Amino acid sequence: MKRREAQWIGSGLVALAAWALACPAWAGPPVAATTQAPAAAPAPSWIGRVVPPYPDGLKSNTGSCVGSGSAPEQICARSIGTLDDAEDRSLKFYAGEFAGREGNEPRWKITDVVPYPKLKRGEYVSVATCQRDGVDDPGLIAIVDTAVPDAAAQEMFEARRWAVRLDRDSGKFVDVPPASVRCYNEGFGAE
Repeated sequence: MKRREAQWIGSGLVALAAWALACPAWAGPPVAATTQAPAAAPAPSWIGRVVPPYPDGLKSNTGSCVGSGSAPEQICARSIGTLDDAEDRSLKFYAGEFAGREGNEPRWKITDVVPYPKLKRGEYVSVATCQRDGVDDPGLIAIVDTAVPDAAAQEMFEARRWAVRLDRDSGKFVDVPPASVRCYNEGFGAE
């Protein structure tokens, strides 16, 4: 199986698991926007907005729950999602705080926004499938390099160049040293 197909299968499994938890499960390809995404101050107009609906003609193709505990109301208390344009290019990541439901669809109050990083050849953005210092943390987002020798046999990839973590208390993204982050190879074991 080709690496790209394995990544899509792995991404699909992650999305299915998130959907099973009744949280937003959106799937979409990683797309470029800026060179590096520092955890910097976002445009004030985003903070406090409740989505969906998404403003300015945007949508969200990818997202994951970020729990703060094991009680039902804590499992999906926060989320990480992408803000994508009409051509499905991911432009930003947003941090969301659960704000209720409209029908079966969860709604999120945006608490922070960071630019989506520009990817180099062989790089991939891992969302909610990483560890920091050996401990799983669904609040991590990192760039990983998948263009390594024998990539399909690697259970985990080292983070490269950029990593952020959603702080559950503040609802803000904070920079994390990439050297402390490893992310699961979502296609590992797929044949």
